Amino acid sequence: MQPNRDLNPLLLIIDDQESNVRSLESVLRPKGHVVLKASTGHQALDLTTKVSPDAILVARSLPDFDGIDLIRTLVQEATVGGTTPILLTAGTGLGKAERLEVLGAGAWDILEQPLDVTELILKLDTFVRAKQEGDRVRDQGLTDPETGFYNVRGVLKRAKELNADSARAARPLACVAFGRQSSPEAGAVGGAKDRFTERVSAALQSVTRTSDAVGTLSDEEFVVVAPGTNSDGAVRLADRILQELTSQEKDPRVVEDLTSSVRAGFYSVSAPGDTSAEDMLLRATMALRRAQQDDGSFRVRAYDA
Repeated sequence: MQPNRDLNPLLLIIDDQESNVRSLESVLRPKGHVVLKASTGHQALDLTTKVSPDAILVARSLPDFDGIDLIRTLVQEATVGGTTPILLTAGTGLGKAERLEVLGAGAWDILEQPLDVTELILKLDTFVRAKQEGDRVRDQGLTDPETGFYNVRGVLKRAKELNADSARAARPLACVAFGRQSSPEAGAVGGAKDRFTERVSAALQSVTRTSDAVGTLSDEEFVVVAPGTNSDGAVRLADRILQELTSQEKDPRVVEDLTSSVRAGFYSVSAPGDTSAEDMLLRATMALRRAQQDDGSFRVRAYDA
């Protein structure tokens, strides 16, 4: 019988120092983690062709690999990718440049010796839950294969969950929808659908939080459901997304095109239980339609009944 991965996360520890591995095992196994071990990078890569870990701990230095280079290689593996939490374990004294290199390689976090056991367990629990939720969503067909975001069915399901959570915690909840204007002139420069989707994906990954639900409504329309976000926060979120779309663009014609054609609409509630998730998405979309139809005075519009 296969273990219940929700109860028994599978962790891969890559370290040639047996004392470090034993120390980690003594903490992780009592918490219900199933532990696999590899003492070299090549051994780890061989293991990941056979299993899909829920999290990976990589030592900074290995006999056959630099830890950072191994992380870069792991994130290219089909059974790992960017959705599997990878944490680098290292001695103290990593400089800022090296820490940035580690994170840029694809690591989710850096753990320095001596390890804080409580911090380690809390981080792993959070990261593993996120990974397993992503696996569940993908397996249930709730994501868009092109972007990796929720599809309409998925974002509505997640919006219902966030709506219920926000109602229980008495926290605000906001929904921000954005996309291109539908005029013939919109998207005239650099406006191919795949390039727009690519820019949107990069902007959303840069701006949104792990707690936000990001989805696709159509080919060129997207939505973010943001827990703990009031109307002012929704405006700031929309502004950041729109700004991020052009922040890395060097062609002034493309910047002008995106600035003139992309709009956002939002709807927020302070008492989420009073409004259904379906109504929230509908009202945010209606606000987007009004933003798309105006004369360009407002790039971001609130829902107004």
